[in-house]
Formats: sequence, structure tokens, C-alpha cells
Amino acid sequence: MALDIIVSGVKYLGVPVGSPARGTALTRILALKGSPGWHAAPPSIREWRFSGIAEQSGGTVLYGPWVPSRSLASVLELPPDQALPFFFRLAEALALLKERSIPLFPLQTDAVLFCDDGSVLFLPAEVMRELRELRPFTMNRDTFESTHNPDLRGEAMLSFALGALLYREITGVFPFQGESSEDIHEQMRKLEILSPAEAAPGISAEASDIIMAALSRARRGAPTLDEWAQSLQAWQKDGALRRASRGGATTTPQAVQRFQRRVFWEKNWRTALIIAAVVIVVGAGVGSILKGVLAPRVTRGFTPREVVQAFYSSMNKLDQMTMGACVIDGAGKGEINEVTNLYVISRVSTGYEGRSNIVSAADWDKAGRPPIPPPQTLYGVTGLSVKQEQAEPLPVFLVSYDKWTPLPGGNETASNQPAEPRYDGHSVQDRVFMKKDRGDWVIFRIDRLRSDPLPTK
Repeated sequence: MALDIIVSGVKYLGVPVGSPARGTALTRILALKGSPGWHAAPPSIREWRFSGIAEQSGGTVLYGPWVPSRSLASVLELPPDQALPFFFRLAEALALLKERSIPLFPLQTDAVLFCDDGSVLFLPAEVMRELRELRPFTMNRDTFESTHNPDLRGEAMLSFALGALLYREITGVFPFQGESSEDIHEQMRKLEILSPAEAAPGISAEASDIIMAALSRARRGAPTLDEWAQSLQAWQKDGALRRASRGGATTTPQAVQRFQRRVFWEKNWRTALIIAAVVIVVGAGVGSILKGVLAPRVTRGFTPREVVQAFYSSMNKLDQMTMGACVIDGAGKGEINEVTNLYVISRVSTGYEGRSNIVSAADWDKAGRPPIPPPQTLYGVTGLSVKQEQAEPLPVFLVSYDKWTPLPGGNETASNQPAEPRYDGHSVQDRVFMKKDRGDWVIFRIDRLRSDPLPTK
């Protein structure tokens, strides 16, 4: 992330803010511009701050005093024995932060710089947190999400990060990988992983054991920052990582299957029970459902645009049948499963309470977006925009919308505090690909281009 820039003829260290940084986002970043980073050269440490903001090549860049350096992200590409001195410097610098009672912060691999003079520069953590919020998950995955355990704080959080970074350095891959931050965090909590010694034969058993302890995969407690510094210094002397042979696998297929089953049942056991109950209650209607499946599609005669609009607007009605008629080849499977689960929950709550607790986002939007008191929640799309990018015979559409989904968990609040919203919102953009199937236009592929959080208050 850090780069060298020239401002008024002077060289500075710059950090791109990115083109999305406008309005309130840029205001927050500017407000934090003076928050300190830390330039650690044990036994001394001093503050480092951004000193200005500039437009460079059409983008906004924060800049501060220049230092010749390389990032922690680039160090991860070095062979293990060459990277080890950098990790020792990092552990020593983190231990110094703790010793000086400086509040500890999460590590971000493109925000830690190893300076040519042997010091370590930590870019201002509060500013880097705001910049992470502007970046998509794909940019944050390897620089932050794969090393940050959200359940840990302080020294334990940093010890975990060092363990994950060294695991990546030794094996070539992070121990926890996924398609979302939630997936990675669940793996951090539950996935059985191979030890570094199993994934990359040749490293010492002691080094492997310490890394597994840092990742909470051993009986002993996680090493402290001082213990990390001592161990890394010793590993340099005895060549603990010199013979490491990167493998590439972090777990076994059986462990992955156990993890997936565990996560599935933890998330869905209530829904499974509800679905089972509903199947028993409405079993007599199976015949009519089958008849509907064999009948012509409800979208018969629709134009490609009308099919796309029907797919997304049907979320507001929890109409999984129409959604299913709009797609083939597994397109939109996640959305259809989501709607199916919510439909069942809605029917059950209607049967027990006389009303559904799931409010249509379209109705809510039309009513002026009034507060939704618990236990009610929100689901559906608003602001649907469908723009054609490619004409027949293989139409392609760019679809933009705001999607509102229920949040899991309870709704406990203090008696004197307003209830927190039980829903979440994202500004979403999809690219939709279409073709004809049995004479009807259908969606055969949906690519998610972005999904940015929306305020719910």
C-alpha cells in the first residue's frame, strides 16, 4: 500500500486513500490524520504521523515523512530463512510497544514497514482501520483478515497474528482461508489444521509447536511477545526454518468436512427443525407443488429485463418459486435458499403469532422507512436498477440495488436504550448473464461485483 510520492519537490511516504474516499468517509480520515503511528528502533520509539493529503494521478493520497523501507507483505514472499530476521525485528518492536504501555492494535501487512536502518514503522492504526473499511474484502483478505482473530485482544491478538504470518511464511499459504471474513473467522475458531511441521516438512518441532500454540491449536498457552522475540532470535541461530519445504495444504479433506458439518448445524439447526415441522403440516400440498414444478414457467413470455426484475423483486415477496423460474445452472442458488428459509420461518411465525416478523423491504421503503421494532426484522431489495450491457442473443445486465437482510441473534437491549435494528444493509452490484432455455429467457450466471455496508440508523 505504501509508496513514494513527490509533493512540492519533496519525497514523502504516501498511502493511497482510493477513489471511494469522498464525503463522510474522507471527513473521518481527515479527522484522524493526526493520530500517531509508531517508529520503533529498540530501545527507542517515537511517534510518526501523516503530515498532509494530496491528489496524485487522479487519486487521494495521505503522506508523511519518507523512510526507505519494505512492507511486511513483501517479506512474506521471501524464503523462510531470509524472512526470519524481519520477524524477529517485528516481535521485538511489538514487545517495545507493550513495554511502553502503548495501546496494542491489529497488524495489517501493508501497514508495517521494515526500514532500511533496522527500525520498524507502524503506520497510524486508526487511519488504516478507516482505509480498510473503504476497501473490498478481496483487498483485505491477505493483508488483514487472514491474520486477525476478532475474538482476541491485546497481546493475545498479536501473538495469533504472528503465528498466522509465520505459518504463511513457512507453508506458503495462510492457515485460515475463505471467501468472506465470517468464513475465515469461523475457521479460526473451529477448523482443525495441519501443524507447520506436517504442512512443510523440515522445520524444527519446537518452532512448529510454538506457532500452533499461538493459533490456539495446542495445550500450552499462546507465547507472549517477549517469548516470540526470544524464540525468533534463537531460530535464527540454529536455522530452525532453513530446511522448510513449502507444501501448500493446511488441512485434510476430512477435517474440512467436519468443520463444514459443524458450522452448518450450528447455523441451521433451528431452521432444520422448522422446515421439518412445516413439511409435516403441509405434506398434503406436495402434489400441488409438483404440479407447479411441471407446469410452464411463470416467466413464460417475459423479456430478458422482465426476468431480471422478477428475480430480484421476488425477494420482497419471499417468492422462491418465481425466483427459481428465473434461473438455471445453479445461478442465484444462495439467494433462493435464503428466501426459502425465510419463507418457512415467516409461515411458522404467522401460524403461531398471527403475523410474520419479516417486513418486506419494498413495503418499508414505500412507507418512508419507519423504525422496525424487535422482534420484527427486514428483508428484500430497494432501489433496484437494471441496465443492459449486452444485447441478445446472450443478454448481459448490470444490476444495482440495496439489499436488507435479518441479523442473527437476540434483540436484548437495556431498558432505557432504544432497540438496535435487527437487520443489515448492503449496496450491491451484480452482473447478470442470460440465455434461452426451452423457449424462455433465464439467468444462468450472476457475478457479484461489490457489496458495501449501508448504515442502518
